[in-house]
Amino acid sequence: MDEYIRAAQKQILKVFAIYSRSFALAGGTALELYYLHHSYSKDLGFFSARYDVKEIEDLVLEFGRSIESRTTLENEFTMPNHARVRFYTVPVKGAGYPLKINFVEDVLIDDPKIVKIEGTPVYDVEHSYSQKIFAITGTHLGSTSTGGQSITGRRAMRDIVDMYFLSNQIRPLHQFLRGLSPDQKRGMVLWYRSYPRMELRLGLSDLDLYGATLDGSKVISYLDHEIKLFMKEELL
Repeated sequence: MDEYIRAAQKQILKVFAIYSRSFALAGGTALELYYLHHSYSKDLGFFSARYDVKEIEDLVLEFGRSIESRTTLENEFTMPNHARVRFYTVPVKGAGYPLKINFVEDVLIDDPKIVKIEGTPVYDVEHSYSQKIFAITGTHLGSTSTGGQSITGRRAMRDIVDMYFLSNQIRPLHQFLRGLSPDQKRGMVLWYRSYPRMELRLGLSDLDLYGATLDGSKVISYLDHEIKLFMKEELL
């Protein structure tokens, strides 16, 4: 963990708690700080269905003032699912890299439950769990060159590890999947049949996990078991 980045994150979250009107903290840092306490997350991700640009600009201004650093808009784009995103960086004195801050339009969850933890608006853990599944499977199913179905999510080891901890600490994965849409259910089965198990074993060493070293074989065995239980229930 970079202590300078963590201090800047905490200071920015104090400001966010005061000035945010529609955005809430979500993603990996929300999971780490408020739910799982499992692995260092170095970015900040704020989500809102409203995506008020004026609110974003006001927040960014206050962020920069609070840590006495200039916040730079690095990119603004629209994702394939039509979500608008603004990506900022903030130099942090003493840190080896800048703090990254993302503002994302939530087009997947119309009315997410937001809770306040230590004064900070945060997506509740159920919606955070759903976000993680979306990150892995994508928002829709794609097509292969042979006419089959494929997932459109990202291939990040952190997402898989987050899902492992969510399943262990919040609700078993096979139970959580029951409440998802048919496409998401199918997407998780497709993911199970194709995810890079060898890369997972090797990639765990790149994550800043707290506590004991995580056994990649154990993670793979556990997730495979959860998906098999789900497939048995759904007869997939």
